[in-house]
Amino acid sequence: MLPHGASAEEVFDTRHARRLACSMHTTTAPFKHLPVIFFAGAVFAAAAPGIVRVHIEQQQILVEASFARNAEAGLLVSQPHEEAGKGKLAKLEWNWDKGVAVTRINRHDGRRDNAFCRFQLINETSGRPLSQSRWVENIESIAPRTQAFPTARGIKGLQCIEDIDDALRLGVKQAALNVTLDQLVDWKANSGQFSRQVDGKTVCFHAGYVTYIDSQLKRLTDAGVMNSLIIYNRIPGSRGGSPLVHPGSDLANSPFRVGAFNLATEEGVRTYRGAIEFLAERYSDPEGGHGLAKRFIIGNEIQSHWHWYNLGEMPRQQVVKEYHKALRVAHLAAHGIHPGIQLYISLDHHWSAQVGSNPLRGMPGRYFIETLNTLVKAGGNFDWHVAFHPYPENLFDPRTWEDTSATASFDTKKITFKNIQILPAFLRQPRFLHKSKPRRIILSEQGFHSADGINGETDQAAAYAYAYYRVRHTGGIDAFILHRHVDHPGEGGLRLGLRSRHDDGVRQIYDVFRRADTVGWPEAFKF
Repeated sequence: MLPHGASAEEVFDTRHARRLACSMHTTTAPFKHLPVIFFAGAVFAAAAPGIVRVHIEQQQILVEASFARNAEAGLLVSQPHEEAGKGKLAKLEWNWDKGVAVTRINRHDGRRDNAFCRFQLINETSGRPLSQSRWVENIESIAPRTQAFPTARGIKGLQCIEDIDDALRLGVKQAALNVTLDQLVDWKANSGQFSRQVDGKTVCFHAGYVTYIDSQLKRLTDAGVMNSLIIYNRIPGSRGGSPLVHPGSDLANSPFRVGAFNLATEEGVRTYRGAIEFLAERYSDPEGGHGLAKRFIIGNEIQSHWHWYNLGEMPRQQVVKEYHKALRVAHLAAHGIHPGIQLYISLDHHWSAQVGSNPLRGMPGRYFIETLNTLVKAGGNFDWHVAFHPYPENLFDPRTWEDTSATASFDTKKITFKNIQILPAFLRQPRFLHKSKPRRIILSEQGFHSADGINGETDQAAAYAYAYYRVRHTGGIDAFILHRHVDHPGEGGLRLGLRSRHDDGVRQIYDVFRRADTVGWPEAFKF
C-alpha cells in the first residue's frame, strides 16, 4: 500500500508487522510437448479436440472427450506437482456415445487418489498435446458433510483480536484468523496427536498450535461469529529439507519471509493438501467442539507476490499459473470434505497499477484476476471468491474520500472505499460467473490511521463511518473486517487500532465501530 512520497520498500516496511504480528504463536515415464502459451491473461489452445468433462462416479473417474475416431488419442494423468506433459499414460479403451468418447479409470492408483490429478488428451505416438488439461469437476460428490454453516449476523468484523471478550462487547459478527503452515505442520514427525493420511503417507501437525486455533475459533463460534482463516506460508532462512518451501522462493532476499505454497514437489503437494484437509475436517464439524471456519483465504495479496507470496523473480503469467495450482488443490481438498467451505483469493488495493515497477515482482490486480479466471475455466470452472483489501491510497491519510487514484472506471489505478462499487460490478460480468452466480467478496483486511493532532482520531473514526456506509450500500460484499484491534509498535508508525497500546485507551473509532451493525448506527455516524 503506497503512501504518497514513499518508496515501495518504505511502504512495505510499515506493513510488515500487520501480517506477522497477528500470526506469531510459538510451538515447538514423462511425455514432453509444447507448453501452453500464456499472454495478457489469455490461454491459447485449439478449440477441438478436447476433454469435455471429468467426473467422479463412485470409485471411478469418468472422462468424456471429443476427438476424431481415427485419432491416436491417449489420456495423460498428471499429479499437481508434475510439469506440463509429464505424467502417466493411462491404458484404456474409449467407448463412443452420441459422438462423445467416454472412458473410465480407477479413482485410486495404489494409494494415490487420482481425484487430485489433471487429465489431458495426447497423441499416443508423439506425446504431443491434443487438448488442455482438465481437473475433476464434481469433488463435492464425495464430501461426507453437507450441513449448512451458520449465516453471518452482520458485516462488521475484526482481525488481530487481542481480547476476545472485548471484541464480543464490540458486537463483532465476523473475524479473520491467521494460520501459518510453518507453525501448523510438523513435517519432521512421523506420528503425533494430530495427523492425516494423504496418499498413504502421514502428515503431522503441532498439537500446541492446533489447540491455539481451537481456543480462538470455539469461543468466537459459540458467540455466533463467522470465521475466516487466512492461510499462508512463512519461510525460513534456509530450506533445511522443509517440504513447505517452494523451490522458487528467494530465501536470501524475500522481504518479509512469506512465500508461496510448495506445489512443485510431490512431498510439498502432499503436505499442503494434508494441511487444507485437516483444517477443513476439523473446522467444518458442528459437533466437534473446535469451532467453525467457513472461509479459507489462500495466501495473501498475491499480485504483490515478491512481498507476500514469494516465488523469486518470476514472469507474471507463471506466478498466476503457480497460484492456480494452489487454489485448485485447496478447492479439491476442502470441498472433498465440505462443499460449503468457500475458497478466496487475496488481493491488495492496486488494480490497474502495481507495487513498484519490476514486472517480475508484481502485477496489477486486474491482470491477476483476469488471468486466473481464464486458467480456472480452461481446467474446469469452480467457485473461487475474492478477499480484497481496499486500504486508502495513502495508509497514513485516512481521508479515503479524497483518494485521487480511485476512479469510477474498470481501469482505475486503485480500488479503495471511494470506488468500492467497481469490484462487484467488475465481477458481475458474465465471463466471471460460476453457475450463473457472481463471485462473492469479503473485505478481509483494511484499516485507518489515527494521525497526530487535534483531528487525528476524528478523521480515523470518520473514515470507518464512511467506509461502513459505502459497504452497506454496495451489493455483493459479505464482510468488512477491520485491521486492527490494538495498535502494534512494528507497523512503521501506523496507528490502526481501535485501541492505543500505550495507555490502553480507546479512540473515537471504538464507539463508532461498536455501534455499527446496530439499529443506532445512522445516528452514531452523523458526526
